[in-house]
Amino acid sequence: MHKKIILIIALLFPIIGQTAPLSEPASLRQFMPPDAIGYIRIPNPWGFDDKFLNGALATNEQHKQQLQNLESAIYQNILVNGKEVIHPLVTLLFHHLRSPIEAVFLLPEQTPPAFANVVLSAKLNFSSIEEFNQFMKTLVAKVSSLQIKNELSKEGNGLLIVGPLSIFMNYDLNSQRITMMTGLMANPDLFQQTLAKFKGAPTKDHPMYEMENRVDTSHKGYFSWINLQKILPAIQASIPPRKLLSLQKWGLLDLRAIAFGCGTRDGKGRLSFVIDAPRTGYRALLPAIKNDLSLSASGKPGTVVSLSIPSLAWLKGLEKIITAEGNIHKLEKYQSFKDNFTKTIGFSIEDTLAAFGPELLVFTDDAGEFVAIKTGEKSKVQKILNILVNKYGMTYQTRNINGKVYHHLSVPSSLTEDIQTYTKGKSFGLLKILSKFKSHYYWVEDQGYFIFATVPQVLFDRQPSISIQQWLKQEQRQDSQASLFLFSTQLVDTPRYFYYIYLYSLEMLGDLADAKIDLFSLPSANALKLPKNGTYGLQVDVSESVLSLEFTFENTPFDFMLKPDIGMQIAMVGIIAAVAIPAYTKYLEKAKGLSKESKENKESKESHETDENISNAIAEAAILLNGLKEPSQEFYGIFSRLPEMKEIEEIWGLDTEGKYSQIGFLDTEDGYLAEFNRNSSLIGKLIILYDADSKSWTCTHQDLPEQYLPKDCK
Repeated sequence: MHKKIILIIALLFPIIGQTAPLSEPASLRQFMPPDAIGYIRIPNPWGFDDKFLNGALATNEQHKQQLQNLESAIYQNILVNGKEVIHPLVTLLFHHLRSPIEAVFLLPEQTPPAFANVVLSAKLNFSSIEEFNQFMKTLVAKVSSLQIKNELSKEGNGLLIVGPLSIFMNYDLNSQRITMMTGLMANPDLFQQTLAKFKGAPTKDHPMYEMENRVDTSHKGYFSWINLQKILPAIQASIPPRKLLSLQKWGLLDLRAIAFGCGTRDGKGRLSFVIDAPRTGYRALLPAIKNDLSLSASGKPGTVVSLSIPSLAWLKGLEKIITAEGNIHKLEKYQSFKDNFTKTIGFSIEDTLAAFGPELLVFTDDAGEFVAIKTGEKSKVQKILNILVNKYGMTYQTRNINGKVYHHLSVPSSLTEDIQTYTKGKSFGLLKILSKFKSHYYWVEDQGYFIFATVPQVLFDRQPSISIQQWLKQEQRQDSQASLFLFSTQLVDTPRYFYYIYLYSLEMLGDLADAKIDLFSLPSANALKLPKNGTYGLQVDVSESVLSLEFTFENTPFDFMLKPDIGMQIAMVGIIAAVAIPAYTKYLEKAKGLSKESKENKESKESHETDENISNAIAEAAILLNGLKEPSQEFYGIFSRLPEMKEIEEIWGLDTEGKYSQIGFLDTEDGYLAEFNRNSSLIGKLIILYDADSKSWTCTHQDLPEQYLPKDCK
């Protein structure tokens, strides 16, 4: 029972844990040494983020008191009472831990990565050396591989043994911080030297800090960092020369670091993956992205999608890479593609990239939905329009309304030519009507963009007032300057609903732990001045030295599930489960009560199937197998292997199961077999084998009555 309660608490802590004033920020990160090759921070379940709900609860004393009551009740009524079945590590995480758990990986110069030492650190709430030693005895009793070589001395030093590794530890009563060190090269003197460094002056500047600040400025969330500048040279000797050369050409051997984490920055939640990658090698020939979203929306934008499409400078950089590779075949193929594009379309790729881009926007605002693309050389735009009109029969016109020019391009239906060819000029009423439908595009040129809409009236209503770039930066807290792709939107009422879910979670945990939770003492959503909308976004950035993928959210990555309609669906699932599970249990009980006589009758009936039933079963299996031959043979001609069952279902959508049999892939991977189910008394298998040399199939069987088999299977 206690284990089930702990599981429920663990599921609720992603919400509760963001608010409790029971944890301090990480501190080991402040002393990052120059020989560090890696860092990991694991959040405290009670980790408090001041930016939770926009910091609305950070200074609320009643809220702090409720959480302290809850933590105390969980410890006394669950962890202590269930200590016989609850692992000491659970107690450590949910009661004794008072900070994130940090790990720093240290690698001396000219040492293989496998010989790195690991330093672990965290703040605990043990008030004496004796209390800590007693806890360690409880832990060792549960972990057979862990031994106490030396208990903590009065100075706080001790030694643990795990297999061949020694774990040196120190517990500082003044700071209540445990520090441990282990590794193949760890020894007492090195541990004391390292301990002194971590208690010295904080590191002012370290390459990790910049990447950490892109992910989590609270220093309480999950964060991991790897120093590739120190690791890559050590592993280059194990990389094949050809692959090493390719990595060098693209500048991948110059990567400095990678980081991944989930935390907060600028008041918003972040889930980020970041690569510190200077532009070297071929990448230096491709220009970095530098967006300038100078477009404004009519009122506040609702949703913005931004894409940086290839520019003319990007194309020239790509051509330099192809030339540098010295592959004449690829160069000729690329030039042939460009020539065919110009010949077929009527204008070149260079003309297209010079006329439009590189910024493409899709956005909604108070006026409607729009697509916008950055304007380029106007002469190239006019050239393309002229070709579209003269070569493809499109109609282009402009209208000047209230001093603004509106553009209209009418595109004939793509069905027109096909229908004329099919009907050979004859009149087919419905087809002729379909051919008359056209595609219409309306746009205006404004603020350096072509802004498109489905009908001109949407463009009439457009009154630019709020900069999209400023809205992204100030309200959504997303920087679009280096984004290859960016998505940003708002969901109505998610902060308010998240707060309600949070309060309900407090109450649930209070019930589980027998804690007194007084929701009446906590403020309402309006009193906290929570924002009306929640921010959510996704972006891929390619800057001068950083590649990153980032998901932005208001409170948690799952806020979108808190919308009323989705919440109602989840509630309905809960209600259905509450009704269905007991009913299903009763059904199983009834099923178990089948009489022995009825079972025997059923088995007797199944064991005496008619000849017609057996014949139908084998015929069905043969049809299913024969249906696989042609597509499987074509697949083999391309991939030099037969397709597996999942591939057959996904690519061709073929049936692989019937009333009597089911098709499977042979372990030898040279054919298929049909196995028979309980609808038939057959226990054998029908098999087809493929001979790649003769490109033919052979049918055989195992333990099937031959009188029912097809001739080619006997």
